Amino acid sequence: MSLAERARLYPAPPVQVRPVVVAGPVVGPRAAPAVAPPASSSFPAADARNYTVPPPPPVWETPRLVGPADGTVAQLAADPEAQATRVRAARLANPAFTVPQGTVIPAVLETGIDSTRPGSVRALVQRDVAGFDGSQVLIHRGSRLIGEYDAGLQQGERRALVRWTRLVRPDGVTIALDSPASDPLGRAGIEGEVDSRFLQRFGNALLQSILDVGTGLAVRRATDGVIVALPGSTQNVQRSPDNQIRPTLRVRHGTSVSVFVARDLDFSGF
Repeated sequence: MSLAERARLYPAPPVQVRPVVVAGPVVGPRAAPAVAPPASSSFPAADARNYTVPPPPPVWETPRLVGPADGTVAQLAADPEAQATRVRAARLANPAFTVPQGTVIPAVLETGIDSTRPGSVRALVQRDVAGFDGSQVLIHRGSRLIGEYDAGLQQGERRALVRWTRLVRPDGVTIALDSPASDPLGRAGIEGEVDSRFLQRFGNALLQSILDVGTGLAVRRATDGVIVALPGSTQNVQRSPDNQIRPTLRVRHGTSVSVFVARDLDFSGF
């Protein structure tokens, strides 16, 4: 069979021709031109890749305080001694057997007080005093208080300052107090009766002044109306040594007083 007959009997398959696409210019977003820093900027012109973001401050770093121009607030923050002392809470070790600070113990005086001389004073507790939680009676009624007071009352004072030093319970248990005395309302000191000693302080001076005035009148009559001034007659009161006498405060026995507890009293084991 010839090639012509073979080509006629077995024709070749048609060839698919694909169109050729010619790509045009690609249109896309243009890159922004690099903007140089202005000439008036304080930063030098450099590559943008050299700029880095500073790291955040540590969590534990103390913030800086901005204060007045003199820097007072900043100096206080930098000085550790100027900062307030941290106070931590604590728990009473034995609340059932502790009389806490600030407790007021009512009592009544067994002995009187006279501020002419320093001395000691004694009192009796009027009612039972329980511990912090109120479950145990720690200071029984009838417990004895012993204290001390000073002499030398100043002008204008009407209260005796007493310091309770010791407490003795009826069962023999004793404890040091070192607490001030107060009245039933908790005011410092024990109020009493004040003797100003007015006659002792000014009696002699007033008598001397009266004598000086009488003498002056007699001299004026004898000299036919001529006034004679006696030197020092008007200063007897001020120069009298009796002015140094201090007033006296007296407190009668049976007066109601109190003990203002100045520290925790621990009765553990008793």
